[in-house]
Amino acid sequence: MNWFMVMSPQALLEGFFYCLSLERMKKIHYFVFIFSSFAFAQKDSLAVITLKEVEVKSVQLNTALERFPAALHKKEIALDYVGPQQSLQEYVESLPGLVSFNRSNYAQDLRLSIRGFGSRAAFGIRGIKLIVDGIPETTPDGQGQLDNLPLALLSSIEIIRGPNSLRFGNASGGVLYMNTLETIEKNFNSIALQQGSYGQHQLQWTGGVIDEKSTIIYHAIHSNGEGYRDHSSFSSSLFNLKLKRQLNPFTSIVVQLNATNSPKANDAGGQTLDEYNTSRRNARERNMQFDAGEKITHVKSGVSINYKKEKEQFHYYMFVADRNFEGRLPFSNGGWISLNRTYSGLGSNYLRKWEKNVLEFTSQIGFAIGRQRDYRVRYVNNNGIQGEKTLNQNESFENFGSYFIQHINYFNWTLNAGIRWDNNTLRVDDYYTSNGSNSAEKNLNAWSPQMGISYRFSPKVTVFLNHSKSYETPSLSELSADPSGQGGFNDLIDIQQAVNREIGLNFSRNTTRLSFVYFDIFTQNDLVPYRIEDFPGRTFYRNAGSTSRKGWEFNVSHQFNTKWSANLTWNNGQFRYTDYERDGSRYDGNQLPGIPDKFGQWSITYQPKEKWTLRYIRTFRGDVFAEDSNQTMLNAFWRDDLNLGFPFKLNKYEFIFQLGANNLFNKRYSDNIRINAFGGRFYEAAPEREFFFRLDYNF
Repeated sequence: MNWFMVMSPQALLEGFFYCLSLERMKKIHYFVFIFSSFAFAQKDSLAVITLKEVEVKSVQLNTALERFPAALHKKEIALDYVGPQQSLQEYVESLPGLVSFNRSNYAQDLRLSIRGFGSRAAFGIRGIKLIVDGIPETTPDGQGQLDNLPLALLSSIEIIRGPNSLRFGNASGGVLYMNTLETIEKNFNSIALQQGSYGQHQLQWTGGVIDEKSTIIYHAIHSNGEGYRDHSSFSSSLFNLKLKRQLNPFTSIVVQLNATNSPKANDAGGQTLDEYNTSRRNARERNMQFDAGEKITHVKSGVSINYKKEKEQFHYYMFVADRNFEGRLPFSNGGWISLNRTYSGLGSNYLRKWEKNVLEFTSQIGFAIGRQRDYRVRYVNNNGIQGEKTLNQNESFENFGSYFIQHINYFNWTLNAGIRWDNNTLRVDDYYTSNGSNSAEKNLNAWSPQMGISYRFSPKVTVFLNHSKSYETPSLSELSADPSGQGGFNDLIDIQQAVNREIGLNFSRNTTRLSFVYFDIFTQNDLVPYRIEDFPGRTFYRNAGSTSRKGWEFNVSHQFNTKWSANLTWNNGQFRYTDYERDGSRYDGNQLPGIPDKFGQWSITYQPKEKWTLRYIRTFRGDVFAEDSNQTMLNAFWRDDLNLGFPFKLNKYEFIFQLGANNLFNKRYSDNIRINAFGGRFYEAAPEREFFFRLDYNF
């Protein structure tokens, strides 16, 4: 008898709770077995649902996800998505290989890590390439922020796990390729009002206009809140405009404009263990004394052209961005930062397909050019008031990369291989010469090969092998953080390199998709963060000798019937220093700080009718160390979230009402980990139970 037919949805949900409770982690394989049994036993006694074949944009090939020989995953996001839409974290925690931190500190931004890449970021996103609608969001030097991302417009997210500099160049230890809404069926407007715990407010307006050849989508949002901890309030406004024009049956052009203003994002600071346990909501005294926080304005515009025929394809993009940043750190000398960053780029790729007997070839060539200028000035921070100048320099980063990729299909075999060369030129012009001139220039060049092969045993099962490399230059911010206190660049840090090997299996049948990937990564010259007493709150960097990163990633999604669906992601890894000496101590064999060895998420979704959604989510983060010596460990935890959305009518007007709760059972955990922080200030208390409700009116 079909297992599903004898289990009610309530019993199924209880089974999820039982198998995934923390005390029964050792029995998780039983859950996976039962879950898989549902997948394979499902018959057509219920309404037949067949998952469509998934195509991916991130690899720039018209190929099915299951056949591509690399660890790829794509998540579709519905236009009527149900959730608080407060952070990218809620969209990406279900992606295999990715763990996130720091959702509630808007001064330091969300921190993402893919197979350990990105874990060291003091703020923003490092080591992971961010692409939005085919245009890089990561700066040429590898720094990324997503405070200008229109979350409400996200339509899909693709993740490439592991080193992938072949296609995306610098800082591609992993890739997040995000697509926003581009196609609509009719003109529409939507106004949404949201209220949440800890003084959070959100007002947004989204609309679209369509005619025979053009689509315009516009979006504006204002958010503010008091924050869970003292001195953690924030305020931001965002506007996004996207125009798509079909020039002819084969060619389209997309023009984008994005503007963000965040006049306030306060930083409550790190906490000691005692403060974390006894006064979770208090801010660090020094952070309040020096008014620690930031404000930014960000404007970006871009254009992309896409030409697509059956056997050839051309893509071109160009963009320019300007970002003004003012940051206040909790110390005096150099604690006030003024940064004007302008960066721009253009790139193109062309592919051509042809066939010879039973062989199908696709050749691809491409290039990318990026330029970045950071005009950085530091001042004395006189208790939150700007003082005298301590640093004045202009930093620049220029990149040129070119690549060639060959893709071959032969019966059930697929081969994808290529090579890339990047030239990176970094320069600093020191204008603060009272302590001598520290102007400098350096070149950091790299070759990035990659090769993958897959075999399709049947339309349902594919296995693959992949070998790839990546490199990561120090960012301009990291190079300018010199513990000597001088200007110029810190000459003690160098380029980081990684070699990735992985083997995986993809299974797809009717209503079920499943993937399993084992990876083994070796890195050299890892960039490791640390802090020192003379500059409390400021992060510096040095190179570790080498690291080893091994583990496996598992994901399964299943559509039980027209109403019930579920998703499970689980990750298990070992991230270790293999050669690292610092201050006379060796850390060989120690776990890399800031990376849990186990993490994952499961969710179950119930959609009884159109526009109705009930979703329950459990997220797990395993034990994680806070420093290189592995003396301080943050314990594992589960966090539970619940979201509900449904339509209702008031007179002739139709509304969508949403409500939900994050951290439903009030679990105490640290939202962020300040790696190698001085004085034991590793912790930042996460918010306790949070509620939100939202009202959407569409017209």
